Amino acid sequence: MNIDHEYVAKRVIELSGGKDKLNEEMDSKLARINEKWNQDVDAIGRILRAHLFVEHFVTECLVSFNPALGNIKEARLTFAQKISLIEDYSDETKELSTGIKRLNKIRNQLAHNLSGNVTDQDKESLLSVTSFKALREALAKPGVPSSNNLDVLEDFAKHVGGRLESLADPDSLAKRYEQVFNEQAAKT
Repeated sequence: MNIDHEYVAKRVIELSGGKDKLNEEMDSKLARINEKWNQDVDAIGRILRAHLFVEHFVTECLVSFNPALGNIKEARLTFAQKISLIEDYSDETKELSTGIKRLNKIRNQLAHNLSGNVTDQDKESLLSVTSFKALREALAKPGVPSSNNLDVLEDFAKHVGGRLESLADPDSLAKRYEQVFNEQAAKT
């Protein structure tokens, strides 16, 4: 079958209401496409990196807490499923899980609307993890840590990675946190 492409082009222009109407329609569609394409790739990359980084350490903990688990990759667990499997492991994982779930929500919003955005509400949710907020502020003294939403997100991801890595290796930072939590619990 031979198609007369010149005829097709002329007929499409005619059915569209003329060249001007077709150009307007195509420009409008292109503007909508470009709006979705022209996102803040730096923000998107920072959010995705933070999420993937935390997921790596969540998986590491899951395997460490359950050595007979088998091949975790074959299980194809979602991020949310992994969180639910580790969150009740200890007071530490329970405390971190609130912020980790928020990080997952931020990443999911990115997947659905293609916009790399960390809101003030997201930032406050991450800072509600009191051990993160307290350590972040103490480490920044005599200055103050950045209040930039993406910086807080990345700081939180690094904090979680460090804490979960420590839990997977019980001879490190996790033991010190556990000791301090136990000391605090004994005082109350």
